[in-house]
Amino acid sequence: APVLLADGEHVEAELVVYEPDYLVDVSAVAACAEDYGDTPLTALIRRLTPHDDTDATLLGTLAGQLLDDEMRHAPDGACYEDSVSRFFRYKPLALLTTPLEADFHQRARQQQQHIRRALCHTLPATVPGFNLRHAMVEPSFFSEALGLQGRMDFLQWDGRVIMEQKSGKCGYPQQRPDVPVVARKHYIQVLLYVAMLRHLHGARPDMTHNMQAFLLYSRYAESLVAVGYAPTLAFEAMRLRNRMAGMEHHLATAGYGLLCTLTADRLNENRCQSRLWREWQRPAIEQTLTPLRQASPLERAYCLRLLTFISREHLLAKTGNARKENSGFAATWHDAIDDKRAAGNIYDGLHMVEPAPQAGGISGEICDECAENGDAPRTVTHVVLAFGERPDDGMSNFRTGDIVLLYPYRPGEEPDVRRTMVFRATLTSIRDGHIYLTLRAEQTDARVFTTHGDALWAIEHDFMEASYAPLYLSVQHFLTAPKERRDLLMMQRRPRTDTTLRLRGRYGDFDTLTLRARQARDLFLIVGPPGTGKTSYGLVNTLREELHDAEASVLLMAYTNRAVDEICSKLAEADLPFIRLGSAAVCPPPYRRYLLAEQATAAASLAAMKGVLQRTPIVVGTMTAVTGAAALFAVKHFTLAIIDEASQILEPHILTPLSATHAGRPAIDRFVLIGDHKQLPAVVQQTPRESAVEDEALRAIGLTDCRLSLFERLLHRYGDDPAVCYTLTRQGRMHHDIALFPNQAFYGGRLQTVPLPHQERPLPPIDATATAPAEVLLQSHRVLFLDVPLPPVAVSDKVNTTEAAIIAAIVARMQRRMGAAFVPQQSVGIIVPYRHQIAAIRHAMEREGVTDVADITIDTVERYQGSQRDTIIYGFTVQRHAQLDFLTEHTFTEDGMTIDRKLNVAMTRAREHLYLVGHAPLLAHIDTFAALIDFCRARHAFCRVTPAGFVACR
Repeated sequence: APVLLADGEHVEAELVVYEPDYLVDVSAVAACAEDYGDTPLTALIRRLTPHDDTDATLLGTLAGQLLDDEMRHAPDGACYEDSVSRFFRYKPLALLTTPLEADFHQRARQQQQHIRRALCHTLPATVPGFNLRHAMVEPSFFSEALGLQGRMDFLQWDGRVIMEQKSGKCGYPQQRPDVPVVARKHYIQVLLYVAMLRHLHGARPDMTHNMQAFLLYSRYAESLVAVGYAPTLAFEAMRLRNRMAGMEHHLATAGYGLLCTLTADRLNENRCQSRLWREWQRPAIEQTLTPLRQASPLERAYCLRLLTFISREHLLAKTGNARKENSGFAATWHDAIDDKRAAGNIYDGLHMVEPAPQAGGISGEICDECAENGDAPRTVTHVVLAFGERPDDGMSNFRTGDIVLLYPYRPGEEPDVRRTMVFRATLTSIRDGHIYLTLRAEQTDARVFTTHGDALWAIEHDFMEASYAPLYLSVQHFLTAPKERRDLLMMQRRPRTDTTLRLRGRYGDFDTLTLRARQARDLFLIVGPPGTGKTSYGLVNTLREELHDAEASVLLMAYTNRAVDEICSKLAEADLPFIRLGSAAVCPPPYRRYLLAEQATAAASLAAMKGVLQRTPIVVGTMTAVTGAAALFAVKHFTLAIIDEASQILEPHILTPLSATHAGRPAIDRFVLIGDHKQLPAVVQQTPRESAVEDEALRAIGLTDCRLSLFERLLHRYGDDPAVCYTLTRQGRMHHDIALFPNQAFYGGRLQTVPLPHQERPLPPIDATATAPAEVLLQSHRVLFLDVPLPPVAVSDKVNTTEAAIIAAIVARMQRRMGAAFVPQQSVGIIVPYRHQIAAIRHAMEREGVTDVADITIDTVERYQGSQRDTIIYGFTVQRHAQLDFLTEHTFTEDGMTIDRKLNVAMTRAREHLYLVGHAPLLAHIDTFAALIDFCRARHAFCRVTPAGFVACR
């Protein structure tokens, strides 16, 4: 409707974008433009349809790589054999499980020739000023104004040429077999890319006036087709985008009930009756919908509830959560630069170091002077950037292995991911004042980076849209799992056991655990409280016992790469053969030779690779890596899967391996889940109210809250059954005095010390030089609560300068006392709830003269789970009563005990000393904290910090 402006004029909107913060991928919009209708329901069907590799999809993937290789090696062209070798390295499982037509390589070589002809002959002859050396490979763009995001196959730096490759069939009808006709969905994809570029460069007509768009149908000899602007089709595409965004909001709020009545004919808005519709499209849609129709009422309710939960998490991850600061990908443009810095969500002011920049500023074109002087292009795989005026102060939210967005901006302007092209990269290291990145798409010429001259660069977190696809598919995998496995998960039958089985190995104090895990024929739960050796003994002994069987094959999974690293270290130490799934970017160097890609490189053929995979008894990977490699289960059957950190894994994340099949039977015979529900759970955006389950049938099987892990649901049902569950109780990490409070408060006094020497060692004599009361108190207590006054001036709720100064002073004293024995990564760790406090502590330590400050780990409790230090300092930081809710957000009640999972994890990271720093009068408003303070007082381990020093208190 027309809008009335203040001056009395009316303005009619040319385009309305619904929920622009919900960025829809351009390729997803195009995929919904089918001959049978432009309907968002196509996206819903695709979400639930397993996308198995075929000869055609693999040819398409290889063709995309051939395009990249031809750009890198033009004009001489790339070696086909080298391209195929690289393809095999990165797609071994798909190649092992997909039957290829006999002429696959012949067709691929033809596509390579067609690509070479288009790049080296057709485009230069067609487009004035075309220069292949000015190409960007797969640059990404984000347009919040249009509600779109996209990654283009090819873009000339000046924006004059964009090209999208299609390796499959073109549109119809064709007049000549070698001359492709543009398909409508492909046209839509290119038009939306053009719209994003025009919006981006709207203030620069020179960047858009001469823009030419092409579709490269590499299957055909005359492969290149120019695409003109079609306003009507572009508006139709945007309407489809709006309907897709609207559907996503509906699914996330109203749920997936529409699937119960949805039919293929409802998608057929155009009443299409073509052969394609009748013989392929309609049957494929019905095949996707049938499993839910055939499910039992309980299974159907379960799937619909999980799908709604996943959708809402997906929506909040994109648009943000009003209850949480700096949440959602939309915060990338909504948050002010200072807020992003404070939250540690951006690195800006960075300078390009490698490739080395050229003189001059940002321009719309790449200078040709280098080419005229014979400067050969350099491909770029890695990028190195240096910190500017604001070095990494340790409070950033970036870690090795993170997928990030890298983009330039002009000095004097704020970095904005919407104003430029963006490169996706993996963060491989932060050290020595530099950031090291590995590009996700290798660039064909270093000048893509070097001609920015004095530009600054920024790094922000990427949003991995693809990470949600396996979660939706996991529900469909559950529906198609064997009935006996579905019944087990729906608790319609008890887990089976075979008590006639006996141990074949000897495991000392762990014989009972290992025997019960062996006798469990469906699933077994190992509860591993802190320091009880859930990986070193629970996982390793269960694995060793299984490997006594010559036919054994074991899949080891964990939630985090850090846990997978630990598993790999145990396997390598024991000289056990294994294959690791995942990327080299997140795999430490000692274990890279075990990566599947490395094994594929060493194999001489597909048959050899298949033999290696089938002979290797152990496969290891994160849950994400395993669910992303579903073809693994077509190659290999597993007698056992052991899942570490299972209490941190949401139910949809774990359904795919549980439901996988191999040759018509479960791909994994038995499961052992290891975790501790009293430590931190998975991170979830939804509130307890939003994730609560109301359906009584679901509540009856223990599904009361979608935020709970499957491990916890099974534990509630079988926790008292020794045939299904075993709790480790002997901990070898904490000194007895440190373990006392968490043992009594959270574990009902069931934990015992092993004991190891450090767990019973008495405190050493007080250092003769320790004359100050503070030094005496610190040395004379295993556990000490330091009651710190509130800061006289609050810089921020999330920065407590008084506590920062005390923590820094403790570390400085430790370092001086220990001398060369002080090892930063082992001697001390500091845990605080806010990233803002991390920087304050680092600066305070520098003022105290602490050396190797950057090597001392200061982090949140979430990041510390799974770690340990000789001394842990936990700074509560909070200064207002309202902050206590955040500090205690992961609290629940069990067996009459209030379990504070954050406090539990924080305290149980310590081996020999634990210092708790906080304002006692404020913390005492929480019962658990009050009990902790009383515990310390009763043991004369409570002192007040005053301007005059430390004062011991009863």
